[in-house]
Amino acid sequence: MKNKKKVLVIILVLAVLFIISIIVYNIQNSRKIELTQLSNHSKTQMMGYIIKTKNDKMIIIDGGLSADTENLMNYISKNNNKVDYWFLTHNHNDHVTAFTEIAKKENVEIDNIYVSLNEKEWYEEHEKARAEFSSYLIDLLNEENIKQKVKEPTLNEKIQIDGIEVEILGIRNPEIIENPGNEQSMVIKFNTGKQSLLILGDTGVKSSEKLLKNQKDKLKSDIVQMSHHGQLGATKELYKEVAPKICLWPTTDWLWDNDMGTGKDSGPWKTLETRKWMEELGVIQNYIEKDGDITIKIK
Repeated sequence: MKNKKKVLVIILVLAVLFIISIIVYNIQNSRKIELTQLSNHSKTQMMGYIIKTKNDKMIIIDGGLSADTENLMNYISKNNNKVDYWFLTHNHNDHVTAFTEIAKKENVEIDNIYVSLNEKEWYEEHEKARAEFSSYLIDLLNEENIKQKVKEPTLNEKIQIDGIEVEILGIRNPEIIENPGNEQSMVIKFNTGKQSLLILGDTGVKSSEKLLKNQKDKLKSDIVQMSHHGQLGATKELYKEVAPKICLWPTTDWLWDNDMGTGKDSGPWKTLETRKWMEELGVIQNYIEKDGDITIKIK
């Protein structure tokens, strides 16, 4: 009789443990990755993205201008002032000024900084208008308390972050000296196994051609960040290979409508042309910087 009771107790305990394991498994798998596109807090275009993983790792891509720092810090503060991974696509101030301000804060912990930059002399020769800021950024990344966090990725390097595979499809292109700064953009693909996100930074025509030549079989992605704020960036041929269903536009209201102050399509920008490309590709959803901070769930 005692043996039967012991058996029943063991069966009951195993059943309870089995049920608990199923509940824990379902909870873990029901948690989604959150992707936030940050809005601009000045009239100037900017770019900033935050990815929160299933286990609350924080990944930041670029971050924006000085005017965007406070908004970005609000998100970092809610994450106990910790950033696990920060990717800087290139040296332009509308992408990385907020980073330069936050990186100097003693109460913010940044564990890993991924960046692919040329030497100071390269910017002085090929991008004189940005040389001073580029020099400042390089000096900051070399400061004693920051440089040990900095990593220069190699082409096709894969980084595992809490179930997300991050692959570096493009790094600096010092041989491209037309549209020099934008063409140095790091290109990053995030893959969860179910959905993928392609970050293009300010990728231009020449680097688009390079990607099509060397990375064509890796470009297809569910979600794409529209290059150079949606105009005069990546080529139509590149977007065809990406074949996205969702587009992220780091694009202000005036740039979205090509409005230089006298109405829609009154400016010199090519956003409306790029919008037409996306319509032709059958994009089902557009998220636009002008509409405020937007958070979407990723499987």
